[in-house]
Amino acid sequence: MRRVAIRAPMTRPTSCAGSTAAATQQSSVHLYQRPDDNIAFDPNRTSLSGNAERLTVSKFGGGITRFQSVYQRFSPGFETNDVGFQPRADEQMFRNWFALQFNNPTKVYRAAFFNFNTFQTWTTGGLPTNMSLNTNWHVQFPNQWWGHIGGNFGNFKATYADREARGGPAVRRSTDYDLWSGIELDSRKSWTPNMFFGQYGGDAGHSVGRWINPAIDLRMTSRFSTSLGFNYEKATNDNQWNGNFGVSGVDTTHYTFARLDQTTLSLTTRMNFTASPSLSLQFYAQPFMTTGKYTNWRELANPRAEKYEDRYKPYLGGDPGGFDFKQLRSNTVVRWEYRPGSTVFLVWQQGRESSSDQPTDFNFSQDFRSLFKLHPNNTLLIKASYWFNP
Repeated sequence: MRRVAIRAPMTRPTSCAGSTAAATQQSSVHLYQRPDDNIAFDPNRTSLSGNAERLTVSKFGGGITRFQSVYQRFSPGFETNDVGFQPRADEQMFRNWFALQFNNPTKVYRAAFFNFNTFQTWTTGGLPTNMSLNTNWHVQFPNQWWGHIGGNFGNFKATYADREARGGPAVRRSTDYDLWSGIELDSRKSWTPNMFFGQYGGDAGHSVGRWINPAIDLRMTSRFSTSLGFNYEKATNDNQWNGNFGVSGVDTTHYTFARLDQTTLSLTTRMNFTASPSLSLQFYAQPFMTTGKYTNWRELANPRAEKYEDRYKPYLGGDPGGFDFKQLRSNTVVRWEYRPGSTVFLVWQQGRESSSDQPTDFNFSQDFRSLFKLHPNNTLLIKASYWFNP
């Protein structure tokens, strides 16, 4: 049976009013103060209104093919953050997904899924802001192992990052790429390791990053399971925004960027123990560490220049600085169903955090030890429910 869904455009008018309207115009969602668009910031404005439309055509069943095409438009004044999460307004989006799904096992594979995607965005005024192609393939082999591979290729035509300067002019994007692959072993075993890794780059070769993510799932018994995931990333971002100096929208404003060399490490642990159908324990912890140093501080010169180097000029602001951030978050939950439908939850949360604007060289053993020496913030919570069954 084939199922094709067509969803007609749906308009959702929204509005905000009062003293918050001026601040809302300048928020990261709207950025009315940008100097190179046709949307004017009005500090005396007391209301803001907008609308959104969405059209979807989809096929999710029948045969081996699947597809979906979506067009979506948010007007510049569309605002729903009082009731949900909206990252930005003033955007048109058109994306397409086409897939081949093979669910009948053969001698070569048990299942195979091949996805092909396109993604494009513009402002409502027609300025192209993103253009990318993507493909990702997922194959389960006869031995129950999974293989994964994917890649993105983007901004091969002229596109412009209208949010990158945080209220400043749109900056031309350079061609970028993102490649990744991974493997997962037989999930029927008591232990299942997996490994993912990738590389990305852009900005005419000035920005590049690599990451690796090994993990393992352990199922000791039917009552006890745990997982451990490690993520390490080393990246260079040559055009990281590093502050605006002056009043946004004025010709003398300095919209600055710098080269950021950053190293990030995190370790994610999860544990589940079921003592009985009515008593269970869940534990989660993640130590997170990242250090970064800024160099080559620049400001926008000709942000829409075709050549990458022509978009910036030196900014004489001194040392652009850096950061050293460490954080530990853990969460332990004991659940006791003391009678059918009636439950008590005992929660213990612990947080440790340190932040500095003085960058240091990344040292795993030293940083890991210093993280656990930080003063903890502990929170204890109790939640109880009672089921009335007349």
